[in-house]
Amino acid sequence: MRSKFKSFLILIPAVLVLSGCPRREPVPEVEVSRLEAELALARARSEIYEAKEAGADVSEPESILARAHDSFDAGNYARAKSEAEQAGALARRLRDEMLAGLRGEADAAAAIERAERLISRAADLGGDVSQPESLLEEAKLKFSEEDYPASIDLADQAAELAQSIIDSLTADIYTVGTWQRDRDCLWNIAARRDVYNDPWKWKRIYRANEDKITDPDLIYPGQRLIIPRD
Repeated sequence: MRSKFKSFLILIPAVLVLSGCPRREPVPEVEVSRLEAELALARARSEIYEAKEAGADVSEPESILARAHDSFDAGNYARAKSEAEQAGALARRLRDEMLAGLRGEADAAAAIERAERLISRAADLGGDVSQPESLLEEAKLKFSEEDYPASIDLADQAAELAQSIIDSLTADIYTVGTWQRDRDCLWNIAARRDVYNDPWKWKRIYRANEDKITDPDLIYPGQRLIIPRD
């Protein structure tokens, strides 16, 4: 009897070791669907809040989210999740569109301000600024119509034209020599100590003389090139 009892005591820990921890009961599918729907609803609410903070009209995603809550209350968790995800995706798109519009507006405003500053500088130097002013007015009109890409393009054109006027009024004149004697090309001219002392500024000379230089690799002895100084 005692030996049988000892064998029983030995058997108990062996059974415990072999059996390991007790297995957990699987979570019912309905409960999983419910939790997924709750997470989707929470994410959608967050997305809608962010879109609203950005200034977007969130009436449509809010309406979809309301339907999602109705589906959740009715126990249709799969539909609630799908509708919540739809509401969140729409809110994200509206937020991104609003932020892109705000960035475009800021960029257009900056382009207009730059053009105004350069036109004012050109006018102070006595230049004819009628053409850049006309472009600037068109840029402002496009800005008022919220066509920011067109506004930026027109303002940049006005600024470039005003800058060319400034360059022509504040420039020196360089007479091109021969390649054999002076090694004159735009790169070497820009590198001269009495010009820019920087060969990488050759494009500035080219832009100021595009009316007489058709190919930046081809300049000719005797050409009088504007060297912008301002």
